[in-house]
Amino acid sequence: MKPDNYCVACKGTKNLCGLGYCPILKRIRAQHKLDQDIKQDLFGPSNEVFVGSANYPDVSWGPVVSLSDYRGVRELYEQGYGRVVEARAAMVKGKRFGGIKPHRRSVRETAEAAISTRAVDLEVNFSRKPSYDMRFSSLVQPTGASAPMKRLRVCDNPKVPRKVDSILEEKMKAGAAAIELYQKGMDNYYISSVLSVGKLGLEENRIMVPTRWSITATDDMLGKHLIQRVREFKQMNRVWLFSHTSFSNHYEIMLIPGKWEFENFEAWCPNTLWNPQGSRARISEEYEPFGGRGKYAKSQAGAYYSVRLAVLEFLERICRQARVVAFREVYEGYQVPVGVFQVRENARDAMENPERFSSVEEALGVAAERMRIPVGEYLKKSRVLGQKNLLEFM
Repeated sequence: MKPDNYCVACKGTKNLCGLGYCPILKRIRAQHKLDQDIKQDLFGPSNEVFVGSANYPDVSWGPVVSLSDYRGVRELYEQGYGRVVEARAAMVKGKRFGGIKPHRRSVRETAEAAISTRAVDLEVNFSRKPSYDMRFSSLVQPTGASAPMKRLRVCDNPKVPRKVDSILEEKMKAGAAAIELYQKGMDNYYISSVLSVGKLGLEENRIMVPTRWSITATDDMLGKHLIQRVREFKQMNRVWLFSHTSFSNHYEIMLIPGKWEFENFEAWCPNTLWNPQGSRARISEEYEPFGGRGKYAKSQAGAYYSVRLAVLEFLERICRQARVVAFREVYEGYQVPVGVFQVRENARDAMENPERFSSVEEALGVAAERMRIPVGEYLKKSRVLGQKNLLEFM
């Protein structure tokens, strides 16, 4: 792999450059250090927990407490990119160390916040004053300050619906429990949080799951569940195109008559977060056929599974299956990574605005007018669209 491709493939997680740290994320952290007066005792709302992945299985874990008015994921997303960065900077993370077995008292109290369907007030005593050093990831939402915890107390009654409580108490594997929660109306954010704190699965097998892993695992589990349903539906009879732009990310998602298959393109334009020195866009492609894929989508990581989930949710609503080609272009304005949630919510918003066409060529022509990268660059790589109409769009 060429050095100028390292950042797009790595996104700060794989150390492909060999430096032992990500220079891009280090620069962002330096630019976003805040100076707020946070004392060692903190009181505030939370229903979010962070479980680290470093040194697995000897991981750190703890609640994430808001210093401002707490906002749910979707509500915060709708307030825009700048507000997301600002709100996440006002989050304080408590940390405890002790491995992945969720049997300690402080783990149980942390889990109470995670399984509540509304934010609960927590009282946290830190071993030292939390310091600001924002940590950024392509998967996980950032937090502002952090410090080791000494004590944690839940000052509110967590709200756990009876239907959820019964599922968490049943003896079933984690995947089956996640699907049950989804069918009962719990969203992917709640399910990944419950999975992360070790509340899913057979009692003897329950472990805490690093947050970045639980996010992608949840999207993948729910996606596979929906694929089983979607493959039984009738095929679409027209080409549908969906478009959306937000957070300096642009999406074009095309549904084509045929049996289910999914192809996702992710393009980082020059001077963007993971392509800072590039002279041309860096495009990755991931694909799965009707029968599913066996390998992890490593070139796009969680973003692939997030877009796939959004598309499958739409197909289930309309009771149709289709061949799907999704394009995501990332522009210069996206300079602070705020987590894969924005990919998922952007794709969901895209699926609210259908345009209908009589042919793939017609739909591609409209999409090409809205995309910055020539559509021919995608056609060269596409396994769904192929080379047939390449010359028309070069």
